[in-house]
Amino acid sequence: MRQLKYYIKGVDLKTELLIGFSIVPFIILFGQLSIILFRSINHVEFRNIPHFVFLGGGLAGLSVGLLLAKILGKKMSEFWEIILINDLELTIRFKKRKWEMKLDEILKFKIYGSTNFKYVSIYTNNQVIKMRFGNSGLTPFSTINDLKELDNFMAEILPYFDKNYEKKDGTVQRSPSGTIKLT
Repeated sequence: MRQLKYYIKGVDLKTELLIGFSIVPFIILFGQLSIILFRSINHVEFRNIPHFVFLGGGLAGLSVGLLLAKILGKKMSEFWEIILINDLELTIRFKKRKWEMKLDEILKFKIYGSTNFKYVSIYTNNQVIKMRFGNSGLTPFSTINDLKELDNFMAEILPYFDKNYEKKDGTVQRSPSGTIKLT
């Protein structure tokens, strides 16, 4: 029995959205604080405040928010345990969740991204798994070694998909039954 294990640090979609939306309050807060500070110094009416005051405060808030997002990304990321058994079965664990499936049960397998981040989504009849990996400024969840480990997993699993599925726009979809795949 051949069993390959991969441990890759990353987040799921919900965690990524939580980290991303944590930036917005800083933009609004710093924008409002810049208006209040400008009004208290210059004693002007609200309608006479230049728009660049709010934009400057918003940019300062964006900077603070991105710094916080980087810290949250490191703290909230966890290891995805991916086990490939005999090139036929796939077991994925993240936090307290566990998904088990045969490779022929996968309806769609999406891989998007670049060298610094990758979005992997696996669709079956009754479950969707969305994994996020990256080490760039907006995706500070993983390390370069984690991305190499993900590439190793992809190299191991892609021959099965090349043989049994049709590719389209970075996704791999199950060929409709009864059709012949022409190359």
